Amino acid sequence: MFMQPGTGVFTGLHTHDGNDGRPFSETRTGPDHISFSVGSRDNLAGWEKTLRDRGVAVSPISDQPWGSVLVFRDPDNIQLELCAPPAA
Repeated sequence: MFMQPGTGVFTGLHTHDGNDGRPFSETRTGPDHISFSVGSRDNLAGWEKTLRDRGVAVSPISDQPWGSVLVFRDPDNIQLELCAPPAA
């Protein structure tokens, strides 16, 4: 469980022993990807450096009209995104 103190917002991640052992795929039933927000594009760039320094394969930061996004995968091959709001 992850919780943001003072907000009541939390995320819980669960495993199931009945999994047949196949790696995650967006084409089967289940989550397509999971996104987390960060405060700014500078924060996103910091995460990009941290992840790369730890050997995680990440996309280049993609700047879009709605904000910026950094994409990578967890060890189970689930796509994760870190998203920053557009610059003010």
